[in-house]
Amino acid sequence: MRRAFAATSLSFVLASSGCSGVFQRSMPDVPEAYDVAVRTSSPLRVGSAERDVTPPVGGWLAGFSLARASTGVASPLKVRVLVVDAGERRFAIVGVDNLGVMREDVDWIKSGLAGFANGDVFLCSSHTHAGPDLVGLWGYYFLSSGRDRGYLATLRRATAEAVGEALAAARPATFVLGESRLPPRGLVKNANRAEVFDRRVTVLQARAIDDGCPLGTLLHLACHPEVLRRGNTEISADFVGDLCDAWRERGHGQAVFANGALGAMISPDVSPHDRSGVRRMGEVLCDLCEQALAAAQPIASDPIEVRRADVYLPMVSPGFRIGRLTTTLQREVFDGCARSTVGWLRIGGFEAIAVPGEAEPALAARLRAAVHRPNALIFGLCDDEVGYLLREQEAIDPEYAYERSMSPCRSAGERVSAAIVGVTDGTGTAASR
Repeated sequence: MRRAFAATSLSFVLASSGCSGVFQRSMPDVPEAYDVAVRTSSPLRVGSAERDVTPPVGGWLAGFSLARASTGVASPLKVRVLVVDAGERRFAIVGVDNLGVMREDVDWIKSGLAGFANGDVFLCSSHTHAGPDLVGLWGYYFLSSGRDRGYLATLRRATAEAVGEALAAARPATFVLGESRLPPRGLVKNANRAEVFDRRVTVLQARAIDDGCPLGTLLHLACHPEVLRRGNTEISADFVGDLCDAWRERGHGQAVFANGALGAMISPDVSPHDRSGVRRMGEVLCDLCEQALAAAQPIASDPIEVRRADVYLPMVSPGFRIGRLTTTLQREVFDGCARSTVGWLRIGGFEAIAVPGEAEPALAARLRAAVHRPNALIFGLCDDEVGYLLREQEAIDPEYAYERSMSPCRSAGERVSAAIVGVTDGTGTAASR
């Protein structure tokens, strides 16, 4: 007990003194960037698939509190993929039922996808709080990791299988894009600032050229999947699973879900907080997605453009420092910073901005304005989970005390925004210090 206390105390002292880890690398002078554009004279080929990635019962669940071991399965967890084959290059949007997957692990998952460049794959976590801990912060006790490496290998294998199936089933396709609106209250809420959230529900569907059958659909909105609250101990995809299942049951084929600007704190406003509440929210959201599909219009599918840039975020928050020092949080550190990534995806008339954590809605709105793309979607928790992305004015606000504790630094929002502006204007620059 004394040794454990001494070790914890030492970790806290080192963390408070500014050390972010004992094994570090030097930060590059210029963050790595990636830029590709593809034009094709023939139609894009599109396919989709999913795999069950439900873990065994008994593992640690991510989010809310420590020592939440799963006791059953309320709904299966899935990895869902939408693949676009442009001939010379292949692109994919991957949706994973998980709280968040770290950059290093995302890179490892992508390395198992034959024929895909890392930058051409967008892996988006749904942010369910009833899935296994892949970050490592929610083990049995403080500073013990809940991360299961075996499960991560299962996720990597399942993702590769789903992508392979989607490619095999790919057919020449056209795209339609539609939008509806969440109600201002009664379904989704902002726990910090009432009614301040992105109300858009967006549907991007690929349809077979020969017979019009759906080949895969991206469903997008912004909300924490946490109808099931803190006391829940059952594995669940929360409303995301019910939404995607309902979409298929209603004859629309495979769905892939990507979350949006859900940070600080966009959450469900439904009851009861049990399986019936989850089903209700999934059904209502499916209704709204069908409204978006009914209003959908054809869009161009050419060109496809992808831009990426690394961004380095100082690990200033005490929780991040201590977690890194004790190896609970297994991240590479570069001169005290975590390396993350931002991105931009364009498929003809569709655009999305990829951010590595949970963007606050006002930050997302200002970001779209800064890059002059008012209709671009935000892919939240894309290719990384670094916590809340707050602007500094929110980070110093007492109202955001919890969100600040789960953010790498007070300027995370500005740093990510600067990187994205650099990506979308073609300079490839990123804030690094």
